[in-house]
Amino acid sequence: RPQNPDGWEFIHKTLCREMGVHSLGSHQLAQTNVVGFLETAGINEFLDTVELCCKYIALILAKKTDYQRQQLGIEQHPESAIDEVNYRFREACLGYQFEEEEFLRVDSQFIHENVVKPAIQILNAAEFSGPRSEFLSAHACFRNGDYEQAIILASNSFESTLKVVCDENDWAYQKGARSTDLLKLVRSNGLWPDYLDASFDQLIATLSSGLPKVRNDAAAHGQGAELRNTPPYVAAYALHLAAAKIVLIAEAHKQI
Repeated sequence: RPQNPDGWEFIHKTLCREMGVHSLGSHQLAQTNVVGFLETAGINEFLDTVELCCKYIALILAKKTDYQRQQLGIEQHPESAIDEVNYRFREACLGYQFEEEEFLRVDSQFIHENVVKPAIQILNAAEFSGPRSEFLSAHACFRNGDYEQAIILASNSFESTLKVVCDENDWAYQKGARSTDLLKLVRSNGLWPDYLDASFDQLIATLSSGLPKVRNDAAAHGQGAELRNTPPYVAAYALHLAAAKIVLIAEAHKQI
């Protein structure tokens, strides 16, 4: 018998609604239609389908008891299933991992494990809900090919992180303050030790200009008469840079 027919029916109906079709196939079983669709789908449709399945596993099946899953004919534990999807994606060099309820682009496994994932873990704290939403939305835009919006949201997530740190420490800032203003504020309030040598000024300069510079040149201003095409590698750089900055700011905040 098919495993969890209600779950497959939900996935099938959701995909049909999003794609504007009545069915993904001619078979009576939703599971057969979804699996058959995966075999012929393009890369974007394939990722959307697998992402929806992973979300169903993480948000619905993971909350059921072992007995309830057994009654549905499900043998593999939800966490193990997600781990296997990520393993298969790495094995096939697809460049995506399912993290925090959606697929995130993984251009470098080292950067993902040591920069992006720590940033997400930090942003999971309740007070960082705003920058977390912007950060994940930036990755979603990158995946969908909206590289300009990905850069803008990456910059916003870093700026919002700075504002959270200021709010948590009661460091007042003016409405509309930008990252450059906020960085001056956190430094003047001792977010970093004073004994660090002049080389640290270079780091501050990068924090102040690196990501906003990418944002201003590649995304934030009007493109004029000539159509602008932001390269994906620039957006990827912005995402990684934002993640690294978020980790640095949040870790410094923990030491106060």
